Amino acid sequence: MEPERKEAAPRPGLLDGPTPKLIGVGLVLLAMLVPHLMIGGVIEEREARHREVQAQIGASWGGPQLLAAPILAIPWTAGEVRRGRIYLQPERLDAAVELAPQTRRRGLYEVPVFTATARLEGRFNPAGVAVPQEPGAVLHWAEAVVITGSQAFRLAGDVPSLRLGEATLPGEEGLPRWDDCMPSRGVIWQPRLAAAPEGPIPFAVTLPLRGSQRFGVLPGPQRLNLTMAAAWPTPSFIGDDLPEQSSVEEWGFTAAWSQTGEGAAARRTLCGRHAPAAGVELLEAVPTYRMVNRASKYAMLFLALSFVTYTLFELLAGLRIHIVQYAMLGCSVVMFPLLLLAIGEPLGFAAAYAASTLLVMAQASLFTAAVTGRRALAGAFAGVLAAQFGFLYVVLSLEAYALLVGTLALFTVLSVVMALTRRVRWG
Repeated sequence: MEPERKEAAPRPGLLDGPTPKLIGVGLVLLAMLVPHLMIGGVIEEREARHREVQAQIGASWGGPQLLAAPILAIPWTAGEVRRGRIYLQPERLDAAVELAPQTRRRGLYEVPVFTATARLEGRFNPAGVAVPQEPGAVLHWAEAVVITGSQAFRLAGDVPSLRLGEATLPGEEGLPRWDDCMPSRGVIWQPRLAAAPEGPIPFAVTLPLRGSQRFGVLPGPQRLNLTMAAAWPTPSFIGDDLPEQSSVEEWGFTAAWSQTGEGAAARRTLCGRHAPAAGVELLEAVPTYRMVNRASKYAMLFLALSFVTYTLFELLAGLRIHIVQYAMLGCSVVMFPLLLLAIGEPLGFAAAYAASTLLVMAQASLFTAAVTGRRALAGAFAGVLAAQFGFLYVVLSLEAYALLVGTLALFTVLSVVMALTRRVRWG
């Protein structure tokens, strides 16, 4: 009788055991960087296209309006050769601006535009006007003109008249290019002064303007009092100084600035400006592309947490999940930012986030149920995904505390994983 043969124990596979399997999962995670970076490129491409559409709509409707205060330009001559112009800024300017925003759409892209009614009142003080470094210069008051404008000046109606002193002056659109300091577009009024005025000259004008995204008043007057109001609930105030008073409600906002010019601001030329305009930028209520871009930065973290969950299923439930199945799960999770972008362009970010979350959760959870053969584990994985997407939505809605909340949440997850795997022998 032949002795009974013992079957040889199966040789361990390349990925058998916890440590080799983790190495394989790590390689799959690194491979997922390729589609993740490709999706990031798509997001950047669509965002760049959105900026192009903004520029196109700005060119046809009107660009950002950064308005220069009315300026009295006085020609001067010194001898037979030297000549130029001195720009007299207002001694005081009171500006009241009412914006009527609306949204213009081109294809899938929306851009905030507005019509503005800018009421400007102030006064010029010509007392002691002189040309710097030209003490003998002669000022030609009869050729003096009043100008205002911006680099993207666009009237929303007829050219307005200017009340200067007791006179009402008809305006003419288009500015001469005396030098590079001039606004590229604007309105000019010719007062035809007989001589140097003896005292301050009051002025008033109402400008109907069209523009997009931003409206502001450039610095220059010795004293600027600016008030702005619009039915837009998400403003961003621009300039070196925040408004002294502001109110942002669901219906819109109001804001008021009071600024004092530096030194002899009324004697500075247009080229002497360095400070940005005081005004407002009309932000999207929910900036879809910026939110999608932020969400995509968390895709690899979500992918790593999903792989950790699968690894815990293997270690704690005695399952065997193939590396290819890890890769297929990774493709499902990595698709989330692309779904968010594709659905968010026509429907907006909130609806896109809900739809993308449900699609990824349904796909990944059904796949997990098929891989593990256990509904309880599929339900647990669905709960993990729901917690991840819910956490991300909260983080995206935070601004100042996003880093703090994200770091604490990641630390908590790491603590849970360490506690669950404390008895695993990794050798």
